[in-house]
Amino acid sequence: SVQYEQCVTVASQAVGNLSAKAAQKRVAFVDETSAICSAFTSCHSDTDNLDFFNCYATAASTDINEIYNLSTDASNAAISLKGGLQQIKDTENICTNTAQSTFTEQTSETYRQLNECFVNGLSVATTVSSA
Repeated sequence: SVQYEQCVTVASQAVGNLSAKAAQKRVAFVDETSAICSAFTSCHSDTDNLDFFNCYATAASTDINEIYNLSTDASNAAISLKGGLQQIKDTENICTNTAQSTFTEQTSETYRQLNECFVNGLSVATTVSSA
């Protein structure tokens, strides 16, 4: 039915919008992790082993809070996305269930009318001729 198709279309659009927002967050996470990684890769140019290890130690201690924040933010983003997708699915299910119920009721009424027609015959329309 049209109502059912609308339920599915609206849900699909909502998933698309939610996915687009998640993709924007993903870009921010990639940018942040790239910055963290570059702090470590800058150490690769150190030819002295002591300088190399000290560079890593400094980079790690500097980035530790960012890594913890990144972990928390990523976990929260995943929870939020999962919840949003579930809410969309639940809303779609309610909508499609209602659409199916409406369709069933309408079909039942159509069959009732058809059966009445079979039992009682077609009503004959009378016309008045104009003289």
